[in-house]
Amino acid sequence: MSEHERAPRRSSLYRSLLLYLSVPLIVLALLAGLVTYEMARYYANRAHDAELVEQVDSVVNLMDTQPETFRAFSPQALFLIQYDPDGFQFYAITSAHKGVIAANFQPPATSLPARVGDPVMLSSIRSGHHLRLASRSFRPRSDPSDTVMVTVGESFTDRRRWAQRILLLTIPTLLLMVVGLLFVVRSGIDTGLKHLDPLIARLRRGDALHKPLLDADVPSEVAPLASTIDTLVSSLREALAVQSRFIADAAHQLRTPLAGLRLHSERALADPRPEVLADALGHVARLTDRTSRIAEQLLSLARVQSVQATPPQRVDLAAVIPQLVGERVPDALRAGVDLGYESSQQGALFAMIDIAVLHEALDNLIDNALRHAGSGHVATVSLSQHDGTIELAMEDDGPGVDDELLARLGERFFQIAGGNGGSGLGLAIVEEVLSRYGGRVRYTRAAMGGLRVELLLPAADASGKVDETAN
Repeated sequence: MSEHERAPRRSSLYRSLLLYLSVPLIVLALLAGLVTYEMARYYANRAHDAELVEQVDSVVNLMDTQPETFRAFSPQALFLIQYDPDGFQFYAITSAHKGVIAANFQPPATSLPARVGDPVMLSSIRSGHHLRLASRSFRPRSDPSDTVMVTVGESFTDRRRWAQRILLLTIPTLLLMVVGLLFVVRSGIDTGLKHLDPLIARLRRGDALHKPLLDADVPSEVAPLASTIDTLVSSLREALAVQSRFIADAAHQLRTPLAGLRLHSERALADPRPEVLADALGHVARLTDRTSRIAEQLLSLARVQSVQATPPQRVDLAAVIPQLVGERVPDALRAGVDLGYESSQQGALFAMIDIAVLHEALDNLIDNALRHAGSGHVATVSLSQHDGTIELAMEDDGPGVDDELLARLGERFFQIAGGNGGSGLGLAIVEEVLSRYGGRVRYTRAAMGGLRVELLLPAADASGKVDETAN
């Protein structure tokens, strides 16, 4: 299968807009044609009804002024009555005393006017024809006691024909209007889509990597798309910055131990005496441990600095923290440190955080305490809650940190002079973890004389809702 065949079929915004706008225009044109036809029928009916009434009045005047017509209509008069240049005219003249005087169809009985002198319009079906009838009754002067009804009718064929003629006359106008509107719509779409050209050009040049797209003259309809792209590019920049920092940090931190490894390896190769080899290999072992520790800390820092933070979970710290502390007791025993846990809080203490990153943070606090407190000292993990804030603290009775240096704790690669070879990343990792979940870190002097590190997290209720007032 070729690359062209594998390519997905993409929808066209241009065609979609043209289709969405063209179909309603065509439907409206059809509706306009239907309305035009109905209006033509309406006015044709009115005109023909008026003509029928005039014909009825003409026959009434003829019969009222010429009494001899009551006996018989001349062929000329009948021809004039039933003559219709566009069809056949129906008529019926009936008398209450004499019966049918003249007729070419049987008028309906319901066509008798309710009152003498009032014209009546009626639609009826006679002899298979759909007829429109006009009737008027009058009392002839020759016999005022008699009532004569004159009915004149015609079929609807002529009326429909006139409506169709009007419709046919309007169709070219409607088609011309539709074609013109489609041309205007297409031109409007072309013009509107050209407003995207500057945005596309900026994307092609890569301007979005340096400044937000919304700084340009972006149409309001495209502003959400531009904002989404800006957010995505911002996340990409952060990821690239984290990667760059990681590479720089790794190069900076690994340069010294790697140089030491090379130095002591060359020293061992140059002087094969046992005491020199033993001393060089001791340095190599210590530098290897330090390099491994730095690599682990760098990887941990890169992991917690990931742009996509793990969604928080509702965690009961009162149940989890003792387990995590218990896992590190063997490490504390090997380091000669008395590691303990205490909590004055009864019941559950919920916080919204990922259990894995919480484990990462607590491990770094314990590692920091075991490394800096030293053998023969005490380190205690405590858990409490104050005013909607959960306080997870790690303190020891070691040498501690001078007050003027407390503010610098948490800086990457910051180490206390005379330290024991740490990487300077443990507390930085803790701060990075806590910041992702609305927490913060506070450094103070412990009551036992050493360092106290407090992790402050907003408390959550049983449903997982975080206390917004927590600080």
